[in-house]
Amino acid sequence: MATNAMDKPLCSICLNVQRQPKIIDCHHSFCFSCLEDYINKVSTNNQFPCPLCRNIVNIPVGGVTQFESDLNVPQDLVSSITCKTEIPPCDACKTGVNSEFRCENCEQYLCNPCRTTHDGLKVCQGHLVVGVNSEFETPRGDNPKSASKDICPNHPEKEVRCYCKDCSLSVCLECFVIGHNGHKFLDLQDEKIKVETREKLKQLKMYLAARIDEFYKYTNSLKASVADIESCAEKSCKAVDTQVEKICSEVKQIGEDVKIKIHKSQDDERSKLTKPLKEMEMLIEDLKASVKCTVDVIEDTSIVQVLNRIPQVDKEQEECKLKKLDIPVVDYTWFEASLIDKTKLVEQLGTLLYQYTFTSTFNVDDENLQLGKEVYTDALYIQGLAWRFLVRKSKKSPPSLGLFIQLKDEGHRLDVKSCQATITFKLLNVKHMKQSTEKTSSNTFNPGTDWGWSEFVNWNNILANKEVGFLDDNNNFTIQASVRVINIERG
Repeated sequence: MATNAMDKPLCSICLNVQRQPKIIDCHHSFCFSCLEDYINKVSTNNQFPCPLCRNIVNIPVGGVTQFESDLNVPQDLVSSITCKTEIPPCDACKTGVNSEFRCENCEQYLCNPCRTTHDGLKVCQGHLVVGVNSEFETPRGDNPKSASKDICPNHPEKEVRCYCKDCSLSVCLECFVIGHNGHKFLDLQDEKIKVETREKLKQLKMYLAARIDEFYKYTNSLKASVADIESCAEKSCKAVDTQVEKICSEVKQIGEDVKIKIHKSQDDERSKLTKPLKEMEMLIEDLKASVKCTVDVIEDTSIVQVLNRIPQVDKEQEECKLKKLDIPVVDYTWFEASLIDKTKLVEQLGTLLYQYTFTSTFNVDDENLQLGKEVYTDALYIQGLAWRFLVRKSKKSPPSLGLFIQLKDEGHRLDVKSCQATITFKLLNVKHMKQSTEKTSSNTFNPGTDWGWSEFVNWNNILANKEVGFLDDNNNFTIQASVRVINIERG
């Protein structure tokens, strides 16, 4: 920070008393506006070098306003002094030389040599160049004629007289004779020429304005198509999830049915073993009781008891000998998992189909449409098949708009007998897209035949107030047709 003779702080950028001073990280301070302008010109990667010490300073997130204010500057001085920035440097040569002029069309400051180069360029002919004074605040002309667009670029004191068509340059008569003799030209003082050129520019302007409307409509169609793409993708993903859940549910149910069969087989085979198992367990218990009784008899002193016991034991022995110990033949259930056939699984999941959408515009004043004749669109090829749709105004009262689609009779080239497809027609409401009229149906198409709705919408609804949104400013309405091919039968 510099000081003047009265010890008032000066801005090192504009060399005037600081106004709204801001202190940067290296503790140097500058005018708020000077610092902001300096940063805008030299900053890179959100950093800039200090104008004095060249230390690199980071720009705060909130910009220059986030630097601390220099409270050492008297507030009465801050509020009373108006910061005057130095004359801006030339924007063209970037050498730092002070500018002397400003081109209002290019919005650039120019030094004297760059001004000469600027005025010699064809693209800059007719630009408004004004002078810049030493107490720069706003640009002002130093010559009353400098604000005129009809001054010769080589002779500021002369008005242009001729427009050289070969060079696309307006010059005075002297310049034309010297540098453009023999070229095709327009006499700029001819009133007819003035009227014709203005009329031509007016026609060009009208054309551009009309194209803007067409581009807006085209943009709306693109937006509608983007919305349809997103909607179809979202619906398709949900349909995939639903189908996966359905397949999983079916597979789980099949698994439960298989487990029921397993349990039934288990019960049947187990029953084959349950009866002999129980009989054997009862026999074992009886024999254990007999053995215990026999042990008691043997240990008894009575010989009579032994003799009486022998016949019973003999009988049990014979019965044991005759007892067959054959294990019944049974079936053991065993589940062997199959390899998952992804091809069949994909078939079960479903088929990924593609919907093709094309849009056409029709005019309600079209002569053929008013006569009730069919108006066709150009063909659109989908999977090798040519489709086109047509509109027709019915002669009934009240009249209706009919929409139809046709599979053109070119199927013989691909040996096509018929095509199954889902068709969606939509009458676009360009102002309120959600209020568009839409109908969808599936049908089998044969080459050369038409199909659709003869009364898609009341004709008078289309002609209603344009604020309704079906007509644009040129009385055009837009139809969007979507075709989703499901199956093609070939002969």
